[in-house]
Amino acid sequence: MAICRFEGCKAEAVFASEFCWAHIENRSAYREKLATLIKENAPLKGVNLSKVDLSNLSLARVDLSEANLARANFSGSILFDANLKNAELLGSNLSDCDLTSANFDGSDLTRSSLQGARLWHANLRNATLVEANLSRCDLWNANLFNTRLWRTDLLQAISLSKKNFHHRANKFLSTYRLNEKGILSAEEAYRDLKSYFLANGRYDDASWASFKEKTMERLLLKKKKNLAYLPSSIMNLLCGYGEKPHRIVLSSFFVIMLYTMAYFMLKAIIYTPALRYRPVITDYIYYSVITFTTVGYGDFIPKSTLLFRFLAASEAFIGAFMIGLFIFTLARKYSAR
Repeated sequence: MAICRFEGCKAEAVFASEFCWAHIENRSAYREKLATLIKENAPLKGVNLSKVDLSNLSLARVDLSEANLARANFSGSILFDANLKNAELLGSNLSDCDLTSANFDGSDLTRSSLQGARLWHANLRNATLVEANLSRCDLWNANLFNTRLWRTDLLQAISLSKKNFHHRANKFLSTYRLNEKGILSAEEAYRDLKSYFLANGRYDDASWASFKEKTMERLLLKKKKNLAYLPSSIMNLLCGYGEKPHRIVLSSFFVIMLYTMAYFMLKAIIYTPALRYRPVITDYIYYSVITFTTVGYGDFIPKSTLLFRFLAASEAFIGAFMIGLFIFTLARKYSAR
């Protein structure tokens, strides 16, 4: 690392110069020299261009991976298919840039400005976008899987959807998520995404973000050893916090079969039209279903023992609760929330 030759300055000298950007006297000449080096395909991997004015330059397909580009000004530049993997872009200005198919994998874009930038098909996987400004940024088909989006300005972003956070590990396994290592920041990021999706009428995407937000909240409660973690876990299992109706169907089936086995093992019911009739397993399933749904035709009833009546009453209570929860979940999931 070469140190700036200006007396008393301890900053690192920028690429192709003996001085840091603050102490380069003729910046126009330096920009021309840099543009020439770029056209000649000079190696730029890992170079220092911190604070350098790189605005309105053609940097298509340039390799700036692992480069120090902190607070550099790229506004209006063309970075089509550029490689910025693991680059340091803290506080950089990338507004109105063409970043189509650019690779930002693992880059630090903290507090950077991407206002009005085009990021079609760009790879932002594993990138850090903490407090970044994505206003008017076009994210069509951009890969945002495992990014950090804490306090990121998303409200005026364009073409942002759940699909941006998709990752397919193999032909059978795929997932959608942000970077969740910081539970509190992930919770807030999912909340911001939910607000964005609701504001843009993407209700299914908002449902996903809401579920992930509640999941982070549950993990935070668990980390703090808060007892509210238990009811939160139950709501997750039963209905996915009101976002997964199929879970209620599956849990209802499990409850019905659990009570069926309890009735069957205890021989808890009688057939009122013929008291000598011995119910078979299908009768117990039938009785469990009509008790769960609170229909109660009266052909099968619990034996006149407190335990059997308590079992029937408890199943009826759970059934009424889960049916109401199912209706609520459907309305939440498929209406305009």
